[in-house]
Amino acid sequence: MLLYHKFYGHWFLVGGVSIAYLLISSFLIYRLYQLFITKGRWFTKRRREFILWRFMIQNGFYYTKRIKGANGSREKIKLPKVYLKQDKLTMSASFQLEGIKFQDRFLKIGGQLETAFSADMMNQVNEGAYITFEYAIDAIRSRISAKDVRGTVKEGIKLAEGVIWDFIENPHLLIAGGTGGGKTVLLRSLLVGLLRIGRVEILDPKEADFVKLADLEVLKDRVTWTTETMAQRIVDAHERMRARYAIMRERSNAKNETELEAFYKYDLAPEFILIDEYPSLVSELENLPRDSKIDAFKVMGDLKQIFLKGRGAGMFIVIATQNVKTDDLPSTLKDNIMFRITVGRVSGYTYDSVFGEVNANKAFKYVEKVDGKKVYGRGYVAVNGLPAREFFAPLLPNSKDFSFYNDFKQLSRIEDIEQPVVKEVRYLQNDLINELSTDERMFKKIKGLLKDSGVNFTGKDYSEKEKRLFVQVFDRKNNGEGTLKEIIAEVMVDFG
Repeated sequence: MLLYHKFYGHWFLVGGVSIAYLLISSFLIYRLYQLFITKGRWFTKRRREFILWRFMIQNGFYYTKRIKGANGSREKIKLPKVYLKQDKLTMSASFQLEGIKFQDRFLKIGGQLETAFSADMMNQVNEGAYITFEYAIDAIRSRISAKDVRGTVKEGIKLAEGVIWDFIENPHLLIAGGTGGGKTVLLRSLLVGLLRIGRVEILDPKEADFVKLADLEVLKDRVTWTTETMAQRIVDAHERMRARYAIMRERSNAKNETELEAFYKYDLAPEFILIDEYPSLVSELENLPRDSKIDAFKVMGDLKQIFLKGRGAGMFIVIATQNVKTDDLPSTLKDNIMFRITVGRVSGYTYDSVFGEVNANKAFKYVEKVDGKKVYGRGYVAVNGLPAREFFAPLLPNSKDFSFYNDFKQLSRIEDIEQPVVKEVRYLQNDLINELSTDERMFKKIKGLLKDSGVNFTGKDYSEKEKRLFVQVFDRKNNGEGTLKEIIAEVMVDFG
């Protein structure tokens, strides 16, 4: 009996260990399988090939043919010509057209594959014989650390592998991100690159995320948050833009050039104006008291001019906001913002407003976890007018190894340009009369009416602003837009 218990106990022990080994082995095999499928490129490629094969079969994209054999006939399945090309971060699928019975369905298959592969369609190319759909895949693999954000003037700022803000080719940047979605980290990561190549001005109407950076030498006097000061910074930026153009013309003339070249060819560093929570700034400007020294209309007019003309002078604007409603950004401004990014959870109307009609049928989605881990800074990126693709903002490094404040602290300050003294252009009366194709009698009549309306002419010549006033009056007069008194009353509203 004792031997039996010992014998039984021995086999019970061996059985327990065997079961434990079996469970552990099964778990390890399963984890290895998951690792190979999600991380192993060879296995990942084979998995996508299987997904495409399964998609073709289940959706009936195949021909059948009955084959005779020794044991009778059997049905053989044949697929049309389909090619799948896979790189590290992109994938393309090509489908034969040439009048085959699946031709019409293949032309519309792009969106279905986008869902099947959990990819983002970037482009479709119809080459006649084939139609090819191009996708961005495994976007999270393209993620870089915030401390590694770098760039050059000619190449732009690298925000991820394959994602570069080429601010010369695609001027101005719009970033939309919900609370807690990673927008602030993205903006600070962007500064890691921008502060190394150019002058940066930060307007922070929330008086929150960037105020402490004002203590740094590289950003001293370039971080503002009161309404009046932010408004003045925009006016000053417009004046710097005009000065930069004057410098470029001066240096171009010295080189005997027939055309004005890019700003960096005249030894000018780029300038960036970062406006956080742009709608808040606009709202504060609109609510200024009537006796304020700040002219909100002039401020917005100067900002508009930077959007329109800044690229040539090397001045670029970064606008950040939580959501973008239709009336948050005038179409004149939005149409000139060529690079757009969203991060975190944003509204459906924000996707529509940021990425436009070309992405109207795209299934934007909010992803909270990747591989079971909560993820921040995930969203979409696109050049204006092109399909949006999945994007992962630079990853915040371990605080023991890196801090934005310390990184910015060691950077050298890029000083302001020395603005040239621009001599005001004046126009003699006879020259102005000839340019307007009028006679002295009519010119003096209109000049008298303008004086009666409050224009204070000094001397016998005229400024650029006064010339524009005459041009507007004569243009409207020649177009028959009313009596002279009516026309002058209208143009004086904008003359100021």
